Amino acid sequence: MDKQSNFNSERSDELAEYSHIRIRPELRAEHVKRAHDMHPALMLYLDEKYDLGTTAIPHSFQKVGFFECLRIVALSEAAILEVPEPLWLRFAPKNFLILLVWKTSGLVKGRRKMAVTYAIENNDLNRLIWPSGKLPFFVVRMFCLIFGLFVRKTIDRIAFGSASSRDLYLSLDYVKNIPHKLIEELPGRPAVPASLDDPAVNGLNAIFVGMLDDRKGVLDLMDAWPTVERNLPEAVLTIVGDGKYAEAVSEWCGNFPLSRRFAGFVQHHESLRLLSQANVIIAPSRRFGRWREQIGLPIIEGLSAGLTVVTTDETGLASWLRTAGHIVISESSLETSLSAEIVRALRSPLKREDVIASLPEIQGRLVADSWLHSNSAAKINKGSNNEY
Repeated sequence: MDKQSNFNSERSDELAEYSHIRIRPELRAEHVKRAHDMHPALMLYLDEKYDLGTTAIPHSFQKVGFFECLRIVALSEAAILEVPEPLWLRFAPKNFLILLVWKTSGLVKGRRKMAVTYAIENNDLNRLIWPSGKLPFFVVRMFCLIFGLFVRKTIDRIAFGSASSRDLYLSLDYVKNIPHKLIEELPGRPAVPASLDDPAVNGLNAIFVGMLDDRKGVLDLMDAWPTVERNLPEAVLTIVGDGKYAEAVSEWCGNFPLSRRFAGFVQHHESLRLLSQANVIIAPSRRFGRWREQIGLPIIEGLSAGLTVVTTDETGLASWLRTAGHIVISESSLETSLSAEIVRALRSPLKREDVIASLPEIQGRLVADSWLHSNSAAKINKGSNNEY
């Protein structure tokens, strides 16, 4: 047997180990962090996100090219394939090919092969289709009909990470007939709560974590913060991240080093440490073209640390955050309201223990994964239109 035959044999044996496959277009540190708590699966990823850093990649994770991904999907004997959500339009053509190959291989092998997805897209349909949002009614209707039919024919189960994502998908034709469930993407209640006697925790400390660009609202924060400084001279803002405004942010922080700190890009573990020392996390995201904040990883990690959240109504968690007592600002009033709301949050933050107590015992993404990959998924009646 030659080397190539040996390689193919070893690869076939390796694929046979996994009855479930997940596909990630871009691998993040968070994907690796929670992988050991999720249903065992072969993770195929096409690219890496900036926050991955030096994170150790498990053996079950494989970086592949797109055509290698198609080959693995075609040859696999797995029962369930988890694909990126269909309304990630940038990836939609590749998603279509992956699902086509997956379903066709099942027909050829005489087996029903399940496809599931976790959805957090948070947008209005008009703007999602076209950034300006100015489309004739019949174009939107055709999209709802054709894309909805595609999702109905290729996806067997959908878990929604936010109520706004559920509403978006159910506006497509036929999708309501796919078994689905709303499981909001909230962090699990930490087993070891943050230390409440840390002097840093008891100060007036705010933090921003994210890309330093227009979408994440860092310029709005820079405009609002001087007013916060005048009202709360002891307040300190830490900005964590990188992006096109990094140089401007660094210079801005350098002008007032006692109340402004620029950490730049840091490894994920360091970002978590800085979060644990703050009281308030500020996430003033704005719409930008087709993009709208889906959930916001910094928000999730801030909640897990017991922080009070100041954000906009652009995140898919906006309704949950309001109900839980956090501060949600209308994007249209961000310029006039952000400074006052930051002051309010710093003066009267939610009790750290109350924020943590408001969280579910198990992280929402893990609950969704369990539901998507459960044994009962293979027994789904595709004619069911009930929400599970």
